[in-house]
Amino acid sequence: MYQIPAYSMLASTATTLMLSIIFLILSRQTKKNSMRFWGISWLVYSAMFFLDFLNLQGSFPGVYYIMLRQILSLAGSYVFLLGTHYFFQRRPKGFIKWTTILSLLLILLYPLVPFVYTLAIIPNVIYCSGLLICAGCMFISFSWTQNLPEKLLASFFIIIWGIFMNHFGFSLQHRGLAIPTYFIGIFTVNALILILVIIYFKKARFLDTRQASRFRLLVENSSDSMFLYDYKSQAFEYVSPSIAQLIGVTGKQLYEMPDRFFDYVNTMEQCKDIVGIFSRPISEPGNGILCLYRSGTVIRWSEIHYLPIRDNTGTVTAIEGILRDITERKTMEEELKAAEQVKKEFLENISHEIKTPVTLIQGYTESLLDKIVPAESTDTYLKMIGSKARMLTTLVDDLAQASHITSQSLEYRFYEQKAEEVFSELLSQSEFHVMQSGREPVIHSCISGDTILIVDPYRIQQVVSNLINNAIRHTPLGRKIYVSCRTDLNEKLAGQVGDDDDYNIPEGELVFTVSDTGDGIPEQDLPHIFERNFSGGRRINPDMHPHGAPPRQSGLGLFISMQIVKQHSGNMVAQNNEHGGAELSFTLPLYKM
Repeated sequence: MYQIPAYSMLASTATTLMLSIIFLILSRQTKKNSMRFWGISWLVYSAMFFLDFLNLQGSFPGVYYIMLRQILSLAGSYVFLLGTHYFFQRRPKGFIKWTTILSLLLILLYPLVPFVYTLAIIPNVIYCSGLLICAGCMFISFSWTQNLPEKLLASFFIIIWGIFMNHFGFSLQHRGLAIPTYFIGIFTVNALILILVIIYFKKARFLDTRQASRFRLLVENSSDSMFLYDYKSQAFEYVSPSIAQLIGVTGKQLYEMPDRFFDYVNTMEQCKDIVGIFSRPISEPGNGILCLYRSGTVIRWSEIHYLPIRDNTGTVTAIEGILRDITERKTMEEELKAAEQVKKEFLENISHEIKTPVTLIQGYTESLLDKIVPAESTDTYLKMIGSKARMLTTLVDDLAQASHITSQSLEYRFYEQKAEEVFSELLSQSEFHVMQSGREPVIHSCISGDTILIVDPYRIQQVVSNLINNAIRHTPLGRKIYVSCRTDLNEKLAGQVGDDDDYNIPEGELVFTVSDTGDGIPEQDLPHIFERNFSGGRRINPDMHPHGAPPRQSGLGLFISMQIVKQHSGNMVAQNNEHGGAELSFTLPLYKM
């Protein structure tokens, strides 16, 4: 009788055992259930080959050998089928578990009930083979890619193994048949193992490639731009194509010359450390703001977030970063900041303008309460109080309309009024205001009785009050303040207009002038006197304020006055007068009745 050398059989069995261990190690590293179940199935088959080796040595009675071999064959087939289901991410059918349990119970009855042995041995052989053939068919039916030769080879070897593994040549009388049976089984199962290892790694590479492709597609279609910089190679491993819009340098240029990242971008003062993130490994995540310059102008803002990438030893090997376009947000912040500043200036203007009518109303009221006003002048004082109250109401309305933040956008109500009526009243108020301040008013009026103005009377009253208040500020107590108003007609134009009521062409102008006897305005300050918040170098005589000089004139009143006059198509001028003080005047277009 031809005997197989024991060491050859044990070596072949050990080969299957080692490959099963490899599968189990891979399953532990990858956390894949399919690899774990396949490893267990090869472990079971290793035990089955060892059982065949013992049987060939004559150690087992026939019926017990067949029972144990079918149990191992059933366990290996069932576990292999489970691994195949997990590999293709399929749920095993419920009936397979119960039929496998039934088959196992029948096999256990072989030594006890000869009738069951005779009746069930062939169906159990077919069932075990069918489990493996089913697994082989799954490789043909379910595919993660097309035209994969290993898939066809795996299906072929699984089906061959399913048919061949249950051959009972070892139990035949002619032991010589065991040679091809044993080694063909060893070859088949190990070839199948190697093919499945190849399939596993090819699938893993395919999934990694697909995942990387999807990730790249996601990144490149994202509104944010990303980059990955490797410190060891001192080069970019990945740069989003859209990064060029944020830093002015294309991805291709960065791959070739990484140092160009900051060619066209600058950082805020508190973010200067960002410039060195590529020159040395960073230890902590960070962020900052970048601005892209073109021709000295900021055209885009971006926000950068970066974090270090460490290897298994904790050493920083790379840096990953995300750039986000915040131009729109930055623009909104700047607009909000500008709006807040303009709103602040508006409130300053209003508070400044409110002081004048409030002071006048207080002065008129105290004069009436102290009964120093003659009875015949009471009505005049009350009219003045009413006029200033209406002016104050106008200012309060301006404050309520805080969205109109500049003087140019204040609301105006223009009316056609006689010039003599409007400015006679304003001259009277100016005279009283100057007298109440302790200065001497000098009033001069030369207003034509047949002329009209198109004005907002309360706005013009606001301008006159600002000029009078400014003159009082800069005139020492007891000195004179000159106030004049005259109308200058252009006779040539007046003769050409005729009876047309269209007032698009003025026929002259009204000139209102306030001249103080203070220290005047330095020549270099004259062109700027109507600018917002102008303080200049004009001096204030300490005699005017015994307790110290008042705060410098801020220029808000004169600034607003200039804006109001411009809205009336007029103009304002400032100069020094013959008395050594300052002379401020404004003009308004004038029309004949």
